[in-house]
Amino acid sequence: MNTHRILILTTFAAPLLLASGITAAAAGDWERRQLFQPSPALLERERSGQVTIYDGLLVSDVERAMDEQFDRVGAMMFVRTRHPAPEGEGEYEEDEDCD
Repeated sequence: MNTHRILILTTFAAPLLLASGITAAAAGDWERRQLFQPSPALLERERSGQVTIYDGLLVSDVERAMDEQFDRVGAMMFVRTRHPAPEGEGEYEEDEDCD
């Protein structure tokens, strides 16, 4: 499977999960399992060049991954990372502006 197909499948995975009745929290749990407890098949795909996109994880999960999964960082992309709000109320997403 080429990288473009992986990107397309990953991009559309969250909406499909939600449409099937899986909550956003459950989708996030699935992503955290992929991140911290990768299957042998995922590790093999990463070794062959696949990049896994992790969408909407907490910044604490991203930082933990950088420490604990450093050997896999080249096969990871984090988008819409969530940060605690400055006043401690709720969360906000990281600005993805690339200007």
